[in-house]
Amino acid sequence: MPIKVGFDARMIENSGIGIRIQHILKFWPLSEKEVELHVFGDPSLLSKHDLPSHSKIIPYTAKIYSVREWLGHPSMKKMDILDIPHFNVPIFHIRKCIVTIHDLIPYHFKAAHSSLVKRIYMQFIFRWIKWFAHKIIAVSEFTKQDLIREFHYQTSRISVIYNGIDTETFSKRKPAELSSFQTKYKLPKDYIFTVGIGKAHKNFPFLLETLEEMWQDKSLKSPLVIGGISKKIPDELLEFQKKHKTLIYFLPHLPYDKLPLVYQSAKLFIYPSMYEGFGFPVLEAQTSGTPVLSSSASVLPEILKDTAEYFDPSDKNDLKIKLSEILKNQKKQKQLTKLGETNSKRFPWKNAIENLNSLYQSEIEGFAENG
Repeated sequence: MPIKVGFDARMIENSGIGIRIQHILKFWPLSEKEVELHVFGDPSLLSKHDLPSHSKIIPYTAKIYSVREWLGHPSMKKMDILDIPHFNVPIFHIRKCIVTIHDLIPYHFKAAHSSLVKRIYMQFIFRWIKWFAHKIIAVSEFTKQDLIREFHYQTSRISVIYNGIDTETFSKRKPAELSSFQTKYKLPKDYIFTVGIGKAHKNFPFLLETLEEMWQDKSLKSPLVIGGISKKIPDELLEFQKKHKTLIYFLPHLPYDKLPLVYQSAKLFIYPSMYEGFGFPVLEAQTSGTPVLSSSASVLPEILKDTAEYFDPSDKNDLKIKLSEILKNQKKQKQLTKLGETNSKRFPWKNAIENLNSLYQSEIEGFAENG
């Protein structure tokens, strides 16, 4: 008899976490003979994505981080296992939860999550998971070590299962398609690309201040294109753009399958983030054949190794030097492109799904032994 697995897919359209949810469900490795899969989420959103044909959708629209979410859905009582792709667990069902933790950003960046209620929640929820969760997954060794360091998780309790890159979507596009894309969105030639607007840990003010100084002293001519905007552009950034009308471009939110076009059209991808749990954008750039200039902080060296150029995300001069060197050196650009394409092949979704399957198979065997 198959075991009942409930998968919380409410965040299927979020950045990062949503990409992982989409691909796990798209490549779900377990047959209906092994697992009776129940997908919890908003049916109108789930209908846009590839779900296993044998899965059953259970309408569940509790807001993220809400009291209702803590209680969970009534049907969760009937599940043998709950796959929770974020740390926002249903606390009364914690003992049957496989919890995936992507990062501790809300815990570390107190300025962005400063309310006392949120601070108490973080302290409580990470300890609750540590004490009672059935299984714990981290998306990188960095996140695993962060949990051990900050909350004293046991090493043996955490399995590292990396995210993956969809190489079918992030494949090289034809020049005509790239040209059409640039024309449609009125993008400049030879631009630098970045993403991550509006989040404190993305270190955006540092990047803009550094580039502004370089534009003013004429050491940089390339404009900056900013993507990943899902909400209203902050007023301060619009004011900044008014000062540099031909040097700052904002892209609207793009469908996932259009992202390779903006990466591949860029001369360089720059990522000034102070903290990441995995770092999808740098791998998306590499898979698209775009050289990467990355912050040296947090998980990024673990994911990129020696296939990118690094800078100190708190040192403007370091960024200026590295950026100028790459833009002036076509040989270096080609080298980084080649290294990046090789590196991105380390992260196929196939590997992530196989590792997830292994974890589930051990669970299935355990249920069989216990009758």
